[in-house]
Amino acid sequence: MSGNAPIKKFRIGFVTANVWKNDVDGGKSFYNVTLERSYKNSAGEWEAGNSFNHDELLNAAALLQKAETFISAQ
Repeated sequence: MSGNAPIKKFRIGFVTANVWKNDVDGGKSFYNVTLERSYKNSAGEWEAGNSFNHDELLNAAALLQKAETFISAQ
C-alpha cells in the first residue's frame, strides 16, 4: 500500500473506502480496504481521519459492502 494509489475508491458524503491491491510472490494478490472521513480542520484545510460520527456509520457500512463486492469480483 505504501506510495501506490488505491485501485478503487468508493465515496458517500465525507466517507471514502479505498481498495488496495497487494501482489505477493507466486503471482497471487490480496486486497486491503482503508476507510476514512474527510473534514476541515480549524484552519479550514481538508484532512482525513478514521473516526466516524453516528450519522456516518451507515455510509461506512454501505461503502464496506461495495468494497467487498468489488474485491469478490476480482
